[in-house]
Amino acid sequence: MFSNVISKTELRQVGKRALLVAVLLLALILVGVIVSAVSAQRAEKNFALAADFPRGALVYAQFKDLPGLLAQWNESQLKERYLNSINFQQMQSRHLAMKLLSRWEEFNDAAGFPLDLAAFASVADNQAAIAVYDIGRLDLVLVAPISQTALDACVFFQGKDNFAPVELPDGTTYYLRDVEADRGRQKQHLAFASVKGRFVLATNESLLLRTVANINQRQGQRRGQIEKKDRLSDEPDFQALAKTVTPHFVTVWVAQSKLNDDWYFRHYWLMSDVAELKTIRAGMFDLELQQTNWVERREFLLNGKSNPAPIAPQLAERFRKVLPADTPFIQFRAIADDANTVAQLVSGALFDGQAKPRGNRRSVNWQYYGDSDFDVSLEDDESYGESRYAYLDSKFDSTIDEAEDEEDANDFALRQTGEQRFARQLHAALQAAKPVAATRLAQPKAIEGPLFAEFARASVIALQNPALLEKTSLERAIADLTAARLMVAGSHGEFEWKTRTEQGTSWREMELPMLGRSVGYGLRDGSLIVSNNPGLLTAMMTARRTGARETVMNPFHDLTVIRFDQRAVAFDEIFARLESPQVKAYWQQRSGDESAQPSLEFFSGELAGLFDVVAPLNEIRVQRVYSGGRLREEVRMNFMATIR
Repeated sequence: MFSNVISKTELRQVGKRALLVAVLLLALILVGVIVSAVSAQRAEKNFALAADFPRGALVYAQFKDLPGLLAQWNESQLKERYLNSINFQQMQSRHLAMKLLSRWEEFNDAAGFPLDLAAFASVADNQAAIAVYDIGRLDLVLVAPISQTALDACVFFQGKDNFAPVELPDGTTYYLRDVEADRGRQKQHLAFASVKGRFVLATNESLLLRTVANINQRQGQRRGQIEKKDRLSDEPDFQALAKTVTPHFVTVWVAQSKLNDDWYFRHYWLMSDVAELKTIRAGMFDLELQQTNWVERREFLLNGKSNPAPIAPQLAERFRKVLPADTPFIQFRAIADDANTVAQLVSGALFDGQAKPRGNRRSVNWQYYGDSDFDVSLEDDESYGESRYAYLDSKFDSTIDEAEDEEDANDFALRQTGEQRFARQLHAALQAAKPVAATRLAQPKAIEGPLFAEFARASVIALQNPALLEKTSLERAIADLTAARLMVAGSHGEFEWKTRTEQGTSWREMELPMLGRSVGYGLRDGSLIVSNNPGLLTAMMTARRTGARETVMNPFHDLTVIRFDQRAVAFDEIFARLESPQVKAYWQQRSGDESAQPSLEFFSGELAGLFDVVAPLNEIRVQRVYSGGRLREEVRMNFMATIR
């Protein structure tokens, strides 16, 4: 019966097609295997030194040319500018810097010679790598290929009489010295060895022995012996990232999930909430030095995160047409239909800050506090060099978030309700229009008067169906947000919207009589523009941009542009005025002269000093692309001239 339906000829044709499909599938599998093998071989070659290091490193860094890097640093104007900067002067007096310096001096004393840049430059022909295993103890390992001639001349082997030689069963000799670390509270070691053309230095004897074993096992592996899996390059996260990164000037790998749990990293190194890094398992950064660009490429492994569709170059071009050319800060973001993100972008463009909880909502119980809890002492110069609040006792976390009373807690609840209502109203107004991406920008500048500065901001939201925007609902949402932000909590204000027209383009503005300004929105080229500044909104609605400063070639999820050629207006003038009273008071108190003295404050002193170090810097671009549980990030620093 089956043969009556399908002829023998048709069966042969089906068989041929099935065979062809099978062959194609086999070919694809073979191609995948070959590509994977090539990637693995390339990773093994590019990160050959990582195979010498034991597993468990928190941070690993390898250098294409360590002596060249150190020589370039020593001879650079960049080094001279940094050592003369306020930032460097202030950093030397901080607890972390003094702790690291003290620890390193203990290793210097044990070695009998200075462990300085010259010492490290002498231990490598070119390539070198270093890994940190414990931040608090400063447990680290350095490995560098080195010739016998250079090895004999390096300061470690010239000073080996200060160390005790230890011979291993395989004939390898290493040199060991005890170190009384942390003012005698810890017992550590300083050890080094020469193993098969490698110089190995470690501040932990166990790590040195494991490194020596890895190097010696390479010979055993070539003879077919079983290899122990105690190599950094054996770690799955390291292997995954090494396949996609091509090393250049300096390459760094971080075990981010381990760093997140490290006490010293959280308390001394982390500049933001550790929760923001919880989605990252590991990362690898590579720095390439070009003629007028420093390009850092970052690859991250993520703990499962879904992301919206990326921003296509055509959409980025639509944004570019409405952006002022002199904007110092711009961020492009893919958002899809994310109601909370859109609400934050709109409210952030209109008003500063938002209602936030104050911790546990309990009232202040004054019986738990004494007079000393409220004392602020500034008795000597050393306390001024760092924040007076750098070392807070256990009461800080509980007291700083306490609500003053029940009325304050109720006020917060009402304002939070207003914020939530705004998010719902805005979502209803934009839902049919379908937001797909957004850009936010800021134009800070100093002004005359008591406020001394203004921060003109705007958000541009690209809409898939701009004609379906519910303008009445949008205006009601903005009015309710204004009442929640500026009026007594729970109040409802009546605000007047007016239409403005210029150069044939119309937009809407809502006056804020109590502040003497207005907020507004408009539609242009399929995008909703919202701003807290009438001048900025007018410029964005009427400007006709040309040029290609924001042109991009490939899709992305996030792009941040910071223009340092706008630094004087956007940063220097504002913070110089903001911190001027503290600067004058400091020098008046210490020298009796407040004129023409440098600022030691954080913004106008330290950060401004860092900006001076990289004075030729023109622009920084940070671009992010998410794909398959990964984040690819590129940081491009563009200089006006070759930086030295």
